[in-house]
Amino acid sequence: MSNFLDTTRFRWHTFQYNFGWPDYVGMLDGWIARLAMAVPIVGYLILFNDSIASHLSFQHLAAENTSAFGLSGGARLKLIYVGLIFLGLANLLYRWQRPYVLKLADNEFDFVNVGLSNFSVSTYIDFHGRIRHSDFDPYTRHGKYYDSEWEEFLTSALGPKVDDERIGRDSTKAHWVEAKQKHESLLRSILTETFFRDSTRLRRGWLILCILVAVIGYCLLAVPSADLFIKVMTIIIAPLLGGGM
Repeated sequence: MSNFLDTTRFRWHTFQYNFGWPDYVGMLDGWIARLAMAVPIVGYLILFNDSIASHLSFQHLAAENTSAFGLSGGARLKLIYVGLIFLGLANLLYRWQRPYVLKLADNEFDFVNVGLSNFSVSTYIDFHGRIRHSDFDPYTRHGKYYDSEWEEFLTSALGPKVDDERIGRDSTKAHWVEAKQKHESLLRSILTETFFRDSTRLRRGWLILCILVAVIGYCLLAVPSADLFIKVMTIIIAPLLGGGM
C-alpha cells in the first residue's frame, strides 16, 4: 500500500511540475476549436434552419420516428451548437491568455528554432538575466550552464570589454553570426529553459479555465454522437437478438 501511495504521489508531483500550456495546444487550438470561432456568426442561421434540422434527425438510419428514447434531431443540433460555442470560447481564452512564448511557437522545438533564427543578442541577455536573477533555481538542467560560457558568448557577440566604462565593449571585434554558431549549444539551453519556465509557470489558472471550458464543449459534442451510435446499434442488434430467440 505504501508503494502505491508513493508511486501515486510521485506521479502527481511530476504532473504538477510539468503541467503547462504546450500539452493542451491541440485541445484548445486544434482545427475544431478554430472552426468553432465562426459559430456565433453563422450559428443562428444553422440552428433555425428547418431543412438542416430534418437532415440531422436520421429518420431512416436510426428509425427516430419510432424510437422511444434518446434525443430528437432538434435537441441534437442545439447540443452541437452549444458545444461549439464552448469550444470557441476556450479558443478565444487560449489566444488571449497564453504566455508570450506560445505566441511564437506551439512547442519547445519550434521555439528554439525561431529563437536561433530571429532573436537578437539583447533578447538572450534578457533571458539570461531572468534565469540567473530570479528567486528560483533553473527549472531544467538546461538552465544550469556555466557563467564563464555566457561571458565567452558575450565577448564574441558584443566584443571584448575595454577599460573605458562609457564604451563598455569594443564592438569592432564583435561577430554575431560567428558567436551564434560557436555557442549554439548555450543558446539552445537558454531558449529551452525559457520556454519551459514561461509555458509551465505562467497563468496556470487561466489554463485550467480554458481546459474546463473546452472539456464541456467536447462533452456536449460527444452526446449527440453517442446518442446516434446507440440508436443505430439498437436497430442493428435488435433483429439479430429477435431472430436468435
